[in-house]
Amino acid sequence: MKIIKFLLSFIFCVLPLTEALGEGFVTIDFGTSKKEATEHFITMWGQPDIVNDEAIVFLNKDYRGFRFNKIIIGFENKSDDHHFNQARFFIARHARHHAVVQRDSIARVMAQKYGYGISTDYEENGNKFYKGGASPEGIGFLFTIYTQRREGRWMTELRFGAFHKIKK
Repeated sequence: MKIIKFLLSFIFCVLPLTEALGEGFVTIDFGTSKKEATEHFITMWGQPDIVNDEAIVFLNKDYRGFRFNKIIIGFENKSDDHHFNQARFFIARHARHHAVVQRDSIARVMAQKYGYGISTDYEENGNKFYKGGASPEGIGFLFTIYTQRREGRWMTELRFGAFHKIKK
């Protein structure tokens, strides 16, 4: 009986924590200071291509088996305290079909991590998108994966956040 209670408490305590980390794409807690998060992502991808108060941007990075044209790591500013609150991964394609293939490939990878917590939905225009995981805010989803036309090309986007008021 003690073993069952231990296992149940482990499941209810540890699983929500692993979801907040993004398990594979976002490998640091939302709410981490900008300085610490920036150091973490520089270790992963090298120096960012763009840096400003709201974000650091990496261009043309291979990560987790995908080639991302742009990765935006966003920060929320609370007076002088900036902290990590979102991550956006973009893959640009010239044809919608190729963007859809990428969307579905990313969804398969995320489904392996969140098999029970990923679902499909449809936008008003009939475009399919995926959502899943548990938001660190306790309401909503951790990520969405969708395609859309942007800047003259089709974009597949994996988006975490923006999560507000989360601070370590």
